[in-house]
Amino acid sequence: MDSRCTQIAAFALAFAAWKIGGYRQLPVPNIACSGIAVVGQLETWTRLAGDDVNLRLTLERHYHLFRNAPDLGSLINPNDVPLQDRLFSADYALVEPVLKRVLAKERIHDDPVSSVFGTAAEGVALAAKLLAGTYILVVTNVPYLQRGKQNDVLKNFCDIHHQDAKTDIATAFVERCRAFTSLGGSYALVTPQNWRFLGSYSKLRKRLLVEQSWNVVVNLGPKAFQTSMWDFNIGLMILTNQPQADRHMMICMDVSIPKAAYEKAALLHEVPLQIIEQASQLRNPDARITFTESNPGALLEQFAHAYKGITTGDDPQFRRIFWELPSMLSGWQYIQSTVNSTSAFSGRESIFWLDALTNPPSIGAYIRGTQVWGKKGVLVSLIGHLPVTLYTGEAFDTNCSPIIPKNSAHLPALWAFCQSSEFNKAVRRINQKLSVADATLVKVTFDLEYWQQVADTAGPLPEPYSNDPTQWLFNGHPADSTHPLQVAVARLLGYNWPQQKTDVFNAYANDNGIICLPPIAGEETAVERLRILLAIAYGGGWSPALQERLLAGVEYSGKGLEVWLRDGFFVQHCRLFHNRPLIWHIWDGLKDGFSALVNYHRLDAACLDRLIYTYLGSWITTQRAERDAGVSGTEARLVAAINLQKKLEAIRDGEPPYDIYVRWKPLREQPMGWHPDLNDGVRINIRPFVTAGVLRSRFTINWNKDRGTNPDGSERLNDLHYTLAEKREARPVTIQW
Repeated sequence: MDSRCTQIAAFALAFAAWKIGGYRQLPVPNIACSGIAVVGQLETWTRLAGDDVNLRLTLERHYHLFRNAPDLGSLINPNDVPLQDRLFSADYALVEPVLKRVLAKERIHDDPVSSVFGTAAEGVALAAKLLAGTYILVVTNVPYLQRGKQNDVLKNFCDIHHQDAKTDIATAFVERCRAFTSLGGSYALVTPQNWRFLGSYSKLRKRLLVEQSWNVVVNLGPKAFQTSMWDFNIGLMILTNQPQADRHMMICMDVSIPKAAYEKAALLHEVPLQIIEQASQLRNPDARITFTESNPGALLEQFAHAYKGITTGDDPQFRRIFWELPSMLSGWQYIQSTVNSTSAFSGRESIFWLDALTNPPSIGAYIRGTQVWGKKGVLVSLIGHLPVTLYTGEAFDTNCSPIIPKNSAHLPALWAFCQSSEFNKAVRRINQKLSVADATLVKVTFDLEYWQQVADTAGPLPEPYSNDPTQWLFNGHPADSTHPLQVAVARLLGYNWPQQKTDVFNAYANDNGIICLPPIAGEETAVERLRILLAIAYGGGWSPALQERLLAGVEYSGKGLEVWLRDGFFVQHCRLFHNRPLIWHIWDGLKDGFSALVNYHRLDAACLDRLIYTYLGSWITTQRAERDAGVSGTEARLVAAINLQKKLEAIRDGEPPYDIYVRWKPLREQPMGWHPDLNDGVRINIRPFVTAGVLRSRFTINWNKDRGTNPDGSERLNDLHYTLAEKREARPVTIQW
């Protein structure tokens, strides 16, 4: 439908003819641009119908079709009459000569083919002739455009002409190419793979499997084009426009694994052919196209259901990681999510603000799956290789899906099946899309008796437990942790994990949320406190050798605990806790200067003042005294400390750029100075400290605009600043009597 491409095609065809037969004058080839719109008036068309009402209505319909040619292109089929119009339409044999007459008047000056051959422009007339024809062989790489990106012209057209294929123009063209093909002819198409297995195309698949003969189906996979932009799963298919014969066999090939187009092309010459009876595809769930014969066993949906999860519509506003809050504050709720690899108890990092989502209801939020909250099952991550974890009844998001057994006694067998490689293979046989729909998970064959035997051999299911400090199931014991040094520091600063019980470490936690690394005001240094806590955690097993092993585990072998705490702790802390640190390392930029660890949950205005004037103030006093006494190096430490104090005072006051801005709050509710709301999360509240450059290391965080739009359609901007005067003016005036 693109005029330039049509021109190139005409040149290519002429050049091929000249190469074979030598240069000569050529007739105009049967190539036309299907994207040229008619320019005449509607009344010119309908006048030719005279008193024939049906003919006039048919010409009017064709007029509007060709007016929309720049959007519809080769989807236009002059022979195709929508079901609702058939009673009042003239037979195309009667319309064709009239249509030919009126289109002959549509002389298009920029007809791309006539401009190549220097002949009279045929324009839309030739396009209409070719669009109305049928052909022995149709070969094309169809255009791809999902429904969400289509304009209204395309959407309305596909609603009428391609009801079962309207989700993508690609599948609409599968139907269009079938219409192009004469009875007994064949069409070979390159299309996305997804229509072969997605539930929304089940009617289309069933119809094509019954009415057409499938000859060849090839999985080409991603990167099958010699251009980098086509990084999604595509396939090749060859169908014949006639019903299948008895026991018709289709050839299947899979070359999706290689990552380069030339490798896939080479493999097509070598890959073993899979010969499958076409009729067997109709026995697959939803008639999904697979490269194996359908298994006659029972489907998993007979024993279990899969469910769709929550969409908040605005995760930055309504969702947090559990350690961003000091505890499960009122209105918040745990939410399970995806896992990177199969594990009994993973994917338990997140919480969401249910009260804010539902009171009043948030636009774009969908609270789903509530009927299975409190039940047990297997939670499947819906992307990639479908890793799983046990589901223990929490809310869950839309990126994963719990499979809940109808009979709870079947849970061990379900867990044995889902954590095996057989589950992923079974799902991927019927759905190769990167992200799988929840309904697909239970469309696979499930041998309950076999998997029950596997489960019996494996023993009972484990009780909820995790030694990963990023999971809310963690008990808070440093020695029972995958990251003992990180846990020990957090316990020193008074952080408590949700499942943590009162223990001996509570007595060693700092009450005010601040521990300085250098000795200040006679207090023990951070490294001294840390070493004591570790010795208690490991009991009689604590030794210098164990300390060295712990340091080697964090890549600080031979450097000492003090160096790790000063240089390595915070960068590793940010990495471990997903760039939402719960302990902040504030320093003045000098390795021998002022440095303090602060519990974010306790860092209110009073705590910040204590940091500025009690701890940092004491350090400044000491540096002044040592400078006056002539101690070497104190001048640099004094200057750095005073600069840090000024920056912290600026954060306390909260004038731009050291202010807090919360996107989802009106101006009258924006914090004035350092008065953070912990519900807003670390990403929002840490910005003044990042801007001031007072944190020990950089970490990946930004305040770009968030995905989606606000309820009023405006962008979700984060990098905004308001002065205290603007905030004060926006606040309601309180009058005291």
